[in-house]
Amino acid sequence: MRKRQLFWVLALLCIWGGDRIAWSYQWPIEPRILSVFAQGGADGFERSIRISANNTEVKPIEEGELIFFCSEGSPSSLPYPLGSFAVLQHGRTLRSLYAHLELSDSVQRMEKTNYQKGDVIGKTGLTGASSMVGLSLFTYDLEAKQFVNPLLLLPPVKDTSRPIIRNAQLEKKDRIIPLPTAEPVPKGMWEVTAEVFDLSSAVPTFWPMGVYKVSLYLNGQERFMVTMDTLKEQGGVTRVSPSEGLAYDQLYSKEGFRMKLGTVNLNPGVLNLEIVARDFAGNEKNQLYRFRVE
Repeated sequence: MRKRQLFWVLALLCIWGGDRIAWSYQWPIEPRILSVFAQGGADGFERSIRISANNTEVKPIEEGELIFFCSEGSPSSLPYPLGSFAVLQHGRTLRSLYAHLELSDSVQRMEKTNYQKGDVIGKTGLTGASSMVGLSLFTYDLEAKQFVNPLLLLPPVKDTSRPIIRNAQLEKKDRIIPLPTAEPVPKGMWEVTAEVFDLSSAVPTFWPMGVYKVSLYLNGQERFMVTMDTLKEQGGVTRVSPSEGLAYDQLYSKEGFRMKLGTVNLNPGVLNLEIVARDFAGNEKNQLYRFRVE
């Protein structure tokens, strides 16, 4: 039921206009994206998207009411990893949070509470636990009590580069078999892992970030799939939904962007194992491994 509700909510966020979609929500700044929702981070899943920008005005993603703000360094504010931030509420169910800002005077002085799409909340800064000037944007569904991927709400980003899949391997206890392999693979249950990531175009150097969807196929049949739509606390554990509700350690290994793509039962014969990754712009990469099991 929640999947269906989320679908219709997202469908209503845009209005058909001629031969293109006119999105209700807008980017708060130019979308030079450094990290994406639900990718692996030092403290678990990333709950926001991180956007690079230097001393740039930040505007609301939609008309909303300012319900809270924190100004780093003020006597009444506690130190937060988010630094200076502001929270806006849009309607009854959606909130947006803008972090690592230099807040505008209108916010700090509470000169008004209602902000239009053309108003300025602040400028991108280096406040809080941040090593690069920019903005972290969070969106939260109050009704479902979950973080929503902001990229579900915002207009599409122009991007033509495909994700990268590399260093795939089969794992069982203390044994690892890198793929591709010309050697026969022992039959039985094996966990499939691979480094799966996209590259940010916001910086000229190698800068990996997460993808939106990853699938695993064995002989053409889907055995694993995850999409980075929402993050929800369940029993004190954050899980990515609406796929299988995977916890962080069920999806990511500690090293880099290595992802756990499920366990498969390999029977004797020649098998085809395929990993498919897609970013939010729709660019897709598939990697096929063909090997013999005995």
